[in-house]
Amino acid sequence: MQRLGAGDEWVLGTLAKGNARFSEGSDHDWQAPLGTEEAALFVADPDTVCIVAIDIASNHLVGFIYGGVLSRRHTRLKHLCLHELGIDIDHRASDVGLSLMAAFAAEARAMGIDRGFVVTNEANTQLVEIYEAFGAFRGDGRDVLFGFTF
Repeated sequence: MQRLGAGDEWVLGTLAKGNARFSEGSDHDWQAPLGTEEAALFVADPDTVCIVAIDIASNHLVGFIYGGVLSRRHTRLKHLCLHELGIDIDHRASDVGLSLMAAFAAEARAMGIDRGFVVTNEANTQLVEIYEAFGAFRGDGRDVLFGFTF
């Protein structure tokens, strides 16, 4: 497990090129990588936690997790919001997801953050299983995600 930092911008390009391997395996999931300046800002941001899992034998990325610090007006000032967890299609039967969750939690604790959350689709049963195995608790089921374009 490795948290990305300055100098790791190349990893974001690698993840973008192989995006289908970390999602449902469809080529329509391809996303253009960030430009050089934006990638540098992403990996250098102390409030962005991006961790990759690398298979030592093959030196290939087998998973990633990323999120960011969110300031809240109640309960605790800082929460760590999990944005995305991706596991390579050849490693989904392994414990990579739980290992990434544990690394994400360790980073949160190191930052003095003891709370976090994720919004996911119940239809994504693999992620739901990982979150529940990690000990996450479900909300009341009325949450709806809206996206905005500004």
